Amino acid sequence: MKLNTKKIFAFISIIVISTICLQFYWNYKNFTANEERLKNEIQIAYDNSLEIYFDEASKETFISVFSTDSTVQIEDFIEKIKTDSFFGKKLKEQKKSFTPIKESTTDMSFKFEETENNIKKPITPKDVKVKDIIVLKGKKAIDSIGGIEQFPNKITMSFVNDTIKYKTLDSIFKTELHRKNIVLNYEFNHLKKDSLFYIYLKKEEKLPFKIKPNSTYLKPNETINLNYEYSNKILIKRMSGELTLSIIFSIAVIGCLFFLLYIIKKQKKIDEIKNDFINNITHEFKTPITTIAVALEGMSKFNPENDTIKNEKYISMSFNQLNKLENMVEKILETATLNTNELQLNLEEINLIPFVKSIIKKYQNITDKQIDFIFNTDKILFKADLFYLENAISNLIDNAIKYGGNFIELNCYVIEKKIIIDIKDNGNSILKSQEKKIFEKFYRVPKGNIHDVKGYGIGLYYTKSIIQKHNGTIELIRNNNTIFRITLPNEH
Repeated sequence: MKLNTKKIFAFISIIVISTICLQFYWNYKNFTANEERLKNEIQIAYDNSLEIYFDEASKETFISVFSTDSTVQIEDFIEKIKTDSFFGKKLKEQKKSFTPIKESTTDMSFKFEETENNIKKPITPKDVKVKDIIVLKGKKAIDSIGGIEQFPNKITMSFVNDTIKYKTLDSIFKTELHRKNIVLNYEFNHLKKDSLFYIYLKKEEKLPFKIKPNSTYLKPNETINLNYEYSNKILIKRMSGELTLSIIFSIAVIGCLFFLLYIIKKQKKIDEIKNDFINNITHEFKTPITTIAVALEGMSKFNPENDTIKNEKYISMSFNQLNKLENMVEKILETATLNTNELQLNLEEINLIPFVKSIIKKYQNITDKQIDFIFNTDKILFKADLFYLENAISNLIDNAIKYGGNFIELNCYVIEKKIIIDIKDNGNSILKSQEKKIFEKFYRVPKGNIHDVKGYGIGLYYTKSIIQKHNGTIELIRNNNTIFRITLPNEH
């Protein structure tokens, strides 16, 4: 089944876009819900502030009136205190001369300080006549509520002051906001009969949101509106948990989809490389097989006189091609074991200078290109497997001969406890876009349908694997020349 990468990419793109849109919609709905919740919390905080403010203000004007005479009827008692002159008189007397001296759950004692003849006579509830009515104001009136339950006739009253202490209200409101972790920019608009009476904390800019309080303490046709604005940072902070989970989920889904696309593309690439490798290896095997077949045919059909010289020529030709086939099969088998534990290096200490010289000498006999070797010392010791390291360096020299220019140079030197081997040629056949791919298994630099140079794309992969097994690295350095640099550890 042929993979259609474009269709798969389009499908994955649709899924990614849908996921992003869904998460955006979900977060938007969550944002609006948190915004409404925040507005409700501000409304509650403001209503609570007004309730607290008026409750505290009412304590200052709280009045308790009670009678010590159990025989008086409640109707007569109410009529008695309705008299403004009496009520005012009692308040005046209370302010001047009455104080509670003892409170308990079973008894409450009071005293009047008589000014006539400077005689101070204590009076208990039993001694108080019907005419005696006691008036308490403010905190004393509030504190006395629990202690006057024994008196049958009592009335408590609270008066609302027309004057609003905006600073006190603001302090209470700030406390409520702080308790809910809300930061606002706000002002109070006091309106009477729909006309603006006063603005407290007036702002230069117009505030976008307004709250009308739900308080029973405010008079009809009077209100104190709250105009405010808030920063979206409050909502984002409140949504931090949901946003984090949303982002993680989105990244996970998108990452998995793109990873799937990467795997599909990689599988497609491997499939293409496999087919290319089969084509290349078939072409490589076909040449020596054909050559051997021609030699055998020549011996059987074109040498009836059984010429020994011709036979030796045909036999030599066949042996050379068989050796070539054997080397190719050996390389393929070695490549198959490079990533397994089956490949064991037989390490021995060698001198790299004569070792590299012997490799260069072998290639100087089969090529017309100039190969130079530059080194700054006659002895560089290194523990290596002679067979595999020779193959690795040979692959680089072979590539330089096949694909490089007319001049090849090898450098071997030690620097900062590292052994450096450079294989340089003056060719420039590797494009920058291919630099990271050339060490991949079975990868060949594409040349279209041109097969002027034979190969099957495992030389550089083989070399990289062998160098890594020697605890070294290999890299391509591009300047005016092509340089493959091998770096090995120097343990001496």
